[in-house]
Amino acid sequence: MRVIILLITSLILISCATQEVKNSNSEDIKVNPKAAEVNVQLGAHYISEGEYKLADDKLKRAFKQDPRSSMARWTYAIMQEKLEQPEAANYYYKEALRINPKDSQGQYNYGSFLCRQKKYKESENHFVKALADPLYQGKAAANLNAGVCLMEVPDYDRAEGYFKETLRLQPNNRVAMYQMAKLNYLQGNYAQAQSYIRDFEELSPHSPISLLLAYQIEKELGNTKIASSYAKELRQNYPASEQARQLIRIQ
Repeated sequence: MRVIILLITSLILISCATQEVKNSNSEDIKVNPKAAEVNVQLGAHYISEGEYKLADDKLKRAFKQDPRSSMARWTYAIMQEKLEQPEAANYYYKEALRINPKDSQGQYNYGSFLCRQKKYKESENHFVKALADPLYQGKAAANLNAGVCLMEVPDYDRAEGYFKETLRLQPNNRVAMYQMAKLNYLQGNYAQAQSYIRDFEELSPHSPISLLLAYQIEKELGNTKIASSYAKELRQNYPASEQARQLIRIQ
């Protein structure tokens, strides 16, 4: 009888211990927007480090801590795009904006995503929504990216408007200068293109794409010696680039 009692007691103790372990392992995540914000920041950091499993854990935790966090959703969307899951990325971008359509950074990020997906006209709508926020701090970037997307349509007139606004906000924005040089070259405005490419090179070392464009502009203007110097720099500094191979085809 004593043995039976001891056995029953042992089973009760084991059952209690198992229940305690189960309770300790099952997370009861409470709503806590401040904690969610911290986890979103950690998730973003892990994404930048390529630690996607850790980022996934932090962001999913943030979802539960703040079900209304649009930032958690679009940060998760950024990760999905990096994981080459565009459908999942699109879903989470839309979820972010469903939760908070006034999230200007979310609008900008979704516009950038759509541009990378070659949905150029649709992307502009989201840049416009971001730009409609008078307090949005990323207006220069939104204008620049809207212009770059419209160059792919192509819609040069509207792209030019966005690039000019970028340069109004950031007069030394070298990417906008390059884009204006490219835009004017494509429209046959070679003197204007030359002015922008020279402004560009005063601010930044040349890349293969800017060297090729500078060569093309000077060639159209009949400046053969200057064009040859750009061609030489491209061949010497970037011999394995696609632009160097393209130079061989067009010379």
